Amino acid sequence: MTTKTRSSSTQQPKPKTWLWVGLGVVGLGLIFALAYAISGEESLDPSIGFKEVTVEGTALPTVQNPNAGDPAIGMVAPTVSGTDWEGNEFTIGPDGRAKIVVLLAHWCPHCQADVPVVQSWIDRGGLPDDVDLYGVTVLANSLRPEFPPQDWLESEGWTSPTIMDSEDGEVALAYGLSATPWYVILDGENRNLGRISGAVGEAGLIAMVEIAQAGLTTSPTP
Repeated sequence: MTTKTRSSSTQQPKPKTWLWVGLGVVGLGLIFALAYAISGEESLDPSIGFKEVTVEGTALPTVQNPNAGDPAIGMVAPTVSGTDWEGNEFTIGPDGRAKIVVLLAHWCPHCQADVPVVQSWIDRGGLPDDVDLYGVTVLANSLRPEFPPQDWLESEGWTSPTIMDSEDGEVALAYGLSATPWYVILDGENRNLGRISGAVGEAGLIAMVEIAQAGLTTSPTP
C-alpha cells in the first residue's frame, strides 16, 4: 500500500499581504487623528474672542501716514464701555485721569513681544498712580495663533483692565486702528494726545507716560 503524505492546509500569508495590512492600520490611524484634529478646531467657538461694547462719540480718524504725525491730536476720543472675558465692566472715558490704551491682537508678533514687556514694567512699578493703562483685544480670529486672546493674556500674567472688542470691531474703529499693537494716549478729558503703532518697549512706555502726565496738567476743564 502506498501512503500519501498530506500537505498542511494552513498557508502562511505572503510578506506582501502583511505589508498591505500594516499600511491599512497606519492609514486608519492617520484618518482618525485628522478627524480628531478637525473636530477639535470646529469645537473652538469663534465667538469666545468677542464681547458686546458700547461706543459713544465720533471715531478718531485713521492715521494715513504715521511719519507725518497724528492728525487727530486734541480731538476727543469716543467713550468706550465693555467687559473682559470674566464679565468685569470697564469704561474708557473722560473721568479726569490720564490713560494709555493699547489695542492688542493675539496673533500679532509685535503684540506678543510687547505684552510681557508691558507687564514686567507694571510689576516693577513703572506705571505711576496718576496714569491708567487699559488693554483692548481686537481682531480675534479662531484660526490664528494664541486664540482665544484671554488665554494668551492670562498666560502672560496680564493684570491691566481689558475690554474685548465686538465682532464688528467697534472699538478698533473708534480709535482709528491702523496696525497692532496700537497705543492711544488720552488726557483726563479723553482728548487724544497721540497714537503710536508697533512694539514700543519700556522706553516707549516711559515716553507715553510723560505725554499723558503733561496732557493731564495742561488739559482745560469744561
